[in-house]
Amino acid sequence: MTQAASTGSASTSDGCTAPPTVCDKLRPVLAYLNGLTARADLAVLSGMLEKLDITIEDIRSNCIFGERGYKRNTIARSEWFELLALCWHSADRTPIHDHQGVSCAFKVVHGTGTEIRFKPTASGLLCPVQAVEMRPGYVCAAVDADIHEVANFQAPGQDLVTLHIYSPPIKKMNVYDFSCPAPVECAEAYKDTPC
Repeated sequence: MTQAASTGSASTSDGCTAPPTVCDKLRPVLAYLNGLTARADLAVLSGMLEKLDITIEDIRSNCIFGERGYKRNTIARSEWFELLALCWHSADRTPIHDHQGVSCAFKVVHGTGTEIRFKPTASGLLCPVQAVEMRPGYVCAAVDADIHEVANFQAPGQDLVTLHIYSPPIKKMNVYDFSCPAPVECAEAYKDTPC
């Protein structure tokens, strides 16, 4: 892995926080992101990620896995972007969510993930409309109203690593429930019924 010289975690003159090490392959992406003065164009973000030839070895120093759920690891951040490595164990998943006000694009670096897209229905419940298996190199781009969930459905021991760009950084997002719990009278009626 080729690494840039350590820069510490101090703020740079443009207000960006530099991580201790950033792989050279991310330098062109960071040059674009550090120049942002407004929300990034989603097509530009996804285009950069499509062209980016990156492996788990390139960002291994930025990959820390959580004990309970997926872990977000900040590589670089400013007022106008976040660049993150997300690390997922088997069965880790996001809540169902959207990205109101944020351009979101990510690339699968290692493992196979699944994205499930939803649409609102007249009943007020969400309906799944698409499930996509995301292999290494897959790029996902989500616009404001897109509602989705991302998960690692691989077998235990099979990890997933994704590289995410959010512009601007996520401060708040809408989180959704797939369905409502069954009413008590329905749950009671089915309690002793064999399948």
